[in-house]
Amino acid sequence: MQLFNLREHYSAKYQEYILGSAATGRHSVYLVYGELAKDASRTMAPDGHDEILLLLSGAALLENGAQRINLQPEQAVSLNPEETLTFTALEDCRYLVAGTHTSAHAHEH
Repeated sequence: MQLFNLREHYSAKYQEYILGSAATGRHSVYLVYGELAKDASRTMAPDGHDEILLLLSGAALLENGAQRINLQPEQAVSLNPEETLTFTALEDCRYLVAGTHTSAHAHEH
């Protein structure tokens, strides 16, 4: 068992806190914590990973082409490894992403 202080794992590249292989020493699963201010948006691209996005607080709109999902606190969305979504904060948001690698591959961070 390992204890982690999430705020010690900030990634400037992704502007999120990432608890992944660099911290755990394992490459099978990761956890991401993010915050997004009202009216800001970001791209969510699992890039070959299976991911679940959980909205902790706020309200958000997820868009992928014609598909639109209004996300409320404590709602989660399963993200397809090959899709790209736009996450727009309708209110200040805090979220978690839990993911796993579907196949072995390397990362820059």
